[in-house]
Formats: sequence, structure tokens, C-alpha cells
Amino acid sequence: MSKYTLTSAALLLCSAVSVQAQANDELDKIQREVGIMEKILTAALKQDTDNKVRNVSSSYLQHQGVVFSFDVRGSSRWSSVFASVPDAPLPPLPDIDFEELAEIEVLGDHVQVISDAVVVKTQEAYQQAMEVMRESAERVRDVAEQERDISREIRDLEREKRDLEFDRRHDKDAKDQELEQRKKELQAAIKELEKQQQKLSQKQQVMRKELAEKKQARVKEQQQQLAELVQKVNNSLSLTLCDYGSGLRNLPNDEHVSFVIRGISEDKSEQVKVFKKSDIKKCVQGDIKATQLLEKASSYNF
Repeated sequence: MSKYTLTSAALLLCSAVSVQAQANDELDKIQREVGIMEKILTAALKQDTDNKVRNVSSSYLQHQGVVFSFDVRGSSRWSSVFASVPDAPLPPLPDIDFEELAEIEVLGDHVQVISDAVVVKTQEAYQQAMEVMRESAERVRDVAEQERDISREIRDLEREKRDLEFDRRHDKDAKDQELEQRKKELQAAIKELEKQQQKLSQKQQVMRKELAEKKQARVKEQQQQLAELVQKVNNSLSLTLCDYGSGLRNLPNDEHVSFVIRGISEDKSEQVKVFKKSDIKKCVQGDIKATQLLEKASSYNF
């Protein structure tokens, strides 16, 4: 092998090693920036949604972009509360220095303290709402049980009435007048019980209708709360990207920032939102607003 060939091979090897080292360095920078952005998103989402976001994670797909994923508790049992819950006042999200990771951690702790108070109030509201539904259902069951008791009494009296008719036909020694009197008493008792049964039946129908209306109102409130929560999540994402998207400075402009959101779709599917890095950069520079950034994002369920 000639000296020229060996030299060329050595140069190529050095060049390849240099390129690889540079690529690794770029990935390290992106990894650090994504990690910091994950903490910012966690803090912002928890604050903007009253601690309904959890399990925020991130990953990077080379030549494609950053992917953040998280769960929203809007479809959990707390979203079934149809009683209004007073909103706890939350302070504005403070400015964050990307160079100081400790400040991000402090922010997360601060939001956690605030959000814990909101969770307690939500739990109390949930328990109160479920107690109302439970009491309504118990009242319906009580009325239904009373109606069944009356039905049993009517059957017993009808049976006694038939026995009297039988005795009257077959017992020659029975006194017709006494049997007839007892028969009239039974008929009167049956008639009175039938009136009570009718009233209870009507009462039960009204109560069942009221319970159905409460359940329907609960579902409607659920849907409204879910829609409001989705809007809060979307606004939080776009505002955070506009305010702090400059921290992803080493992410190439032709790549994307995507979000996989679990728990905000009624069909249990995941919602995916994809933002272009170039659009995020425009928002950071003030060329477009956060609402416009959100409109430019691709969104679909999967």
C-alpha cells in the first residue's frame, strides 16, 4: 500500500472521528436542553391545569425532533364532578434562566405546593358530588322497596280473598254474612293499597327522571370540563413554547417539537400535536403570537 493511500485513509479516519465527536456533542447539547424544557413544561402545565398533568417525559428522534408525552387527569374520576370547584389563585409563572437548572427545580416545588391545595378541594368536591348521587339513588331504591312491600301485601290479601270465596262455596256451616263482611274489608284494604302503590309508582318515576337528569347534567358538565381542560393544555403548550422555546437553540430549524397527550380524548385515544421549530422560533422572536402558533400546529388522534 502506498504512502499516499495510508495518509488518505488516516485523514478520512480522523475526519470521521471528528464528525462523530461533533455529532455526539450536538446530541449532548440537545439532550440537556430537552431535559430543561421538560422541567419547564411540567411546571407550566401543572400550574395552568391545576395539577391535572403528570408523567411528563421526553425523547429525541434524530432528524425528526423532540417528543414530549404526558398524561392528563381530565378523564379520571375528578372530571366526573358536576359541582363547581372554586379556583385557587395562582401566581404568574416566573421567568426562568435556562442556565440555572436549580431554579427549574424550585419552580416545580412551588407549583406542587399550590397544586396540592387544589387537589384537596377537588377531592372534597368529588366526595360531595358522589354523596348527592348516592343519596338520590338510595331514595329511589327506598321507594321501589316500599312499592314491592305493598305489592306483597296486595297479593296476600288477594289470596285471603280467594280463600274466603272457596270457603263460602264449600263450607255449608260458614256464615255468609261474616264472610261477606270480611270480603268487603279485604276489597277496601286492597283498594287502599293499590292507591298507595300508584302514588309510590308515580313518585318513583319522578325520582328516576330527576336522577337521569342529574346524570345527564353530570355528563354535560364532564364534556364541558374536558373541553376547557383541553384548551388550557393547548394554551399552556403554545405559551410555554413562545416564552421558553429559545432554550431549544441546538434543535435544527427543520425539525419539530411534538406532544403526545393521553387522557383528553373521549375515545381514549392519544392526541398528538406537532409544532415546527421554525414556527416556534417566529413566536419567540415576536413575529407570530401564541394563538397563531397553536393554529399552525398539526393535531390528530391516534
